[in-house]
Amino acid sequence: MNANSVGLLFVNKTSLSKSLSNSKADSQDLREINQHVQRSRDLGKERKSRRRVKRSSIPLGWTFLPPPPSPTTIRPVLRIADQPHSITSETSKQGHTSNSTSQGLKTCSHDSCPTSPLLDIVRPSGTSAEPFGQFTVSMNAEKHRILQYFVTKFFPAVTRLDILSFITGNDQNPANPAIQIIRKSLSDHVHFLALLTASSARMKYVEQYHFAREDLPERLADATLKLLRKYLAEGRPVTQELLQSILYLWAIESYRRNWDAVLMHGNMIMYLCNTHFGGFQNLNPYLRRMLWIADRFQAAATARHPLVEERWETEEITTLQSSRAIQALQEHSWEPNGRGFSRTKINFSLNFTAIIEAVVNLAHVIQCQWAEVAVLSELPDRDWAVARSYTLSDELLGSKDETLDASNANRHFKLQDCVRLALIVWLAFVPASAPYSPAKHVTGALTIRAAIDARPLRNRLSSIIDHCDTAPTSREDDLLLFWVAGLGAVASELVENQEWFAVQFQRYARKLAVYSWDDFIEVNDAFLLLDRLQQHNLTKLSWLLQRAIYAESSDEDATPE
Repeated sequence: MNANSVGLLFVNKTSLSKSLSNSKADSQDLREINQHVQRSRDLGKERKSRRRVKRSSIPLGWTFLPPPPSPTTIRPVLRIADQPHSITSETSKQGHTSNSTSQGLKTCSHDSCPTSPLLDIVRPSGTSAEPFGQFTVSMNAEKHRILQYFVTKFFPAVTRLDILSFITGNDQNPANPAIQIIRKSLSDHVHFLALLTASSARMKYVEQYHFAREDLPERLADATLKLLRKYLAEGRPVTQELLQSILYLWAIESYRRNWDAVLMHGNMIMYLCNTHFGGFQNLNPYLRRMLWIADRFQAAATARHPLVEERWETEEITTLQSSRAIQALQEHSWEPNGRGFSRTKINFSLNFTAIIEAVVNLAHVIQCQWAEVAVLSELPDRDWAVARSYTLSDELLGSKDETLDASNANRHFKLQDCVRLALIVWLAFVPASAPYSPAKHVTGALTIRAAIDARPLRNRLSSIIDHCDTAPTSREDDLLLFWVAGLGAVASELVENQEWFAVQFQRYARKLAVYSWDDFIEVNDAFLLLDRLQQHNLTKLSWLLQRAIYAESSDEDATPE
């Protein structure tokens, strides 16, 4: 073989050899496959086009819904200003007044008018005027829906406008604050994009809304982040709108449960706030509300110290009120919560014991709210209960150093830290539980959620369980850990943590011979109620208890003879 033929392959073809090229049948099969793929692709494009057309067919504009015919059956969701105002279009500012939109929204403060009506909800309409003014960016029906959601759901939820008194007192504004914020955001493209980012993220991750582009919130967040970096690199003035735009990026990372990114945005906000505005108290009222509530949300979720040091100080209920609440619960066949903490064999510190007593007193008031007993007029209202839950959560977060100063091998300090983390988790769900979060069936009602990254509680409970495997424990301590495992099973968001807590919950169920909800009620009443925190907690815990029986049978079957 010469050099020119190196690398060539010679095949001797006989009558029995098959052709190396595609036959006519193979070509036909390949053609049919390609046709099916093309038809599937065309069908997907057609469906996507129909969805876009359907979404874009909603008329633009805004109108106001009349108040409900029976206001006695629906509680007011929002009370804003005590001065009437009207929302008009940009053209009406130039002298063209629209009779259809000149009707003002008359509301009043909680102190002066306890029967103030619902805040009217804006919805798209073909004939109504635009309340936001002149847009500097391209708009479509989907962006209008995002703005509508911002006004009716996002802004009231993240500022808790249903709570009239916030930290230092009542915040009043003569106009709709959400619309005013939208108008201010139109001054700069970055602020408007940041607002759309946060509102669309809540629509996607909380309301399970589907956009024409599934990744619309993430795309808006990327564009906003690039513009913010450019904004800061150019040395432009630091305004409160800039802080709010960074807080909107905080919001989307919070909905995505990216707590490291939340901490990064939070540190930037606090640095700019302290450097350029002299502290948290110098921010505008609604930015203070949004920042403080978002900070407490992430602190409870991660068990980290809050970034904002200001606390919502509340007074403890009196001894007479506490006794009256306990008596009313017993008269209505309710077992007052909290007696299980005092029955454990754990040597709690004096400071931590006082915090537990305060949490138990709050739990009694919450029980009265849940049971709808007749003494509610003698007890603090729902706003106090929500504020008190934040106050006690701050105290629990601040008491972490006390447990860490002692030896980590001390079992009592481990148990105390486990109880501390469990109480933080329980208190995080109080503002989101009924009746402290408005009912979902009310039109325009707030949607309040709680989020828990249960890793700190899981790590602490895991270390205690490992220690208990080598040392005897009392029944009272086992009941406490049983309750903590149940709390983790219903409060955790990650499936991995849910499964781990569920396994430990069933493990203690077998150890204590608790196989039904009727048996678990005693544990539930001895500490703090778990079934009332979320809607489906009772179903989840009952299912886990029933499955614990089968898990025990499986273990026995697997045991070698």
